[in-house]
Amino acid sequence: MAVRPTHDQVLSLAPDKAAAKAAIPVSVPGAWSAAGCDDGAVWGQYIATSSEPYNVAIDLSDDAGGPAYRCNCPSRKIPCKHALGLLLLLANGGVAPARRLPFAAEWLQRRAASRADAADEPAIAAPVPTHDGDETADADGGALGGGARSPRDDLGVIDPARQKRQIERSERMRAGLQELDRWLADRIRVGLASAELGDPATWERLAARLVDAQCGSLANRVKRVATKVGQHARWHEDVLEEMALMHALAVGAQRTSALPGDLADGVHVATGLTVAKDDVLASVPSTARWIVAGESRTREDKITVQRTWLAAGPPHGPTTWAMLLAFGAFGAFGNEVATEHRIGSAFDADIHWYPGGINLRALLGRLHSEPAASASPPPVTTIADALRTAGWALAGEPWLERYPLCVAAAPAPLGNGRWALADDTGSIPIVGGFARTAEIVAVSGGAPITLVGEWSAEGVLPLTLFASGQAVPL
Repeated sequence: MAVRPTHDQVLSLAPDKAAAKAAIPVSVPGAWSAAGCDDGAVWGQYIATSSEPYNVAIDLSDDAGGPAYRCNCPSRKIPCKHALGLLLLLANGGVAPARRLPFAAEWLQRRAASRADAADEPAIAAPVPTHDGDETADADGGALGGGARSPRDDLGVIDPARQKRQIERSERMRAGLQELDRWLADRIRVGLASAELGDPATWERLAARLVDAQCGSLANRVKRVATKVGQHARWHEDVLEEMALMHALAVGAQRTSALPGDLADGVHVATGLTVAKDDVLASVPSTARWIVAGESRTREDKITVQRTWLAAGPPHGPTTWAMLLAFGAFGAFGNEVATEHRIGSAFDADIHWYPGGINLRALLGRLHSEPAASASPPPVTTIADALRTAGWALAGEPWLERYPLCVAAAPAPLGNGRWALADDTGSIPIVGGFARTAEIVAVSGGAPITLVGEWSAEGVLPLTLFASGQAVPL
């Protein structure tokens, strides 16, 4: 076998500090099943909380040109924390010689055959090139930051066609982001009072260019910002704040190699890179009893976006929130988004998180119990604690537009037809135009009531009122 690596040598293989840190708790013997090694490889099955373990194999043979890794986890990092953890276990003497597991034997045999076939014509083994020389392409079509998977097949050999597609997408995205940043600089130079900003065509052209550059999420944000122009007397402040966020995303997406892994993933998603549902569902889930706390809908162009908020946690402990997204064609008969989960119901289930700076957007995995009516609301917090939690979430993802809360508060008048939710710790205004304030005031009678809502820069949008053991969608 190749010389057994040392602890420090293994950590030096990590793509970033976050991966190295995450590998430490993975390197304990109890986390592995059927781990083994021989003269050229090490393998094992990482016992995750999902239904199936992750199959991990590492080729350490001298003719492999350095370690090669195989793991069926959804991570885009090479090597992932599971491969690093297995190598640390080997370095610490925690892996005994054994017969190769079938998945490892098959993969190593294919790698050996591939090297033999390529002896006269070596396969491409260089990193994916980019403009700056310090970033790699994303597994699903060309990310702009480091830590992502190279376009390799199961043998660890780069697929030239896939590599070309990823580089082309990376170039399109980079060009679109640079154009967006120049556009923002021009708007600041000219001034927000320019009549050009009031022309919808100005924003539509920019959004169309971002769609062409495959930055769909940024294109949607541009369309939302366009609706803020002239919305009220101080609209300039709102638009300037949104432009600052778009500038941060445009710059950050071109330098994700310098960002922590989770934040880089969040930037990728916020700019337009999509994550396959199968990859999300293959991640380690969070299993708990989830309450369907509320639901909101917004229209983006011709699409209806539905957010279903799930909550879990002890009655007086921190709340874990999960956001399920659904989409439908606005006004299209038969294609409009439908409510899948009854507000106020509860069920035991696995939740799988999308990558990002915070755990918020998620997919519903395996159900462990049938949905049943719940007489209890999600864990209730004070307004001060709810806003503090939203602030920490905003620090994790500065482009976050909404965050859920569940508070016990009383409606209080602000004047000019506006109302707020207030308790002993503070208050938060109800968004303007909310049509059911009178119902909240009538149910409250001046006393605190339990409400689930959506925080945003405009205030809180009430979603669900919990009263008399019932959940009343608003």
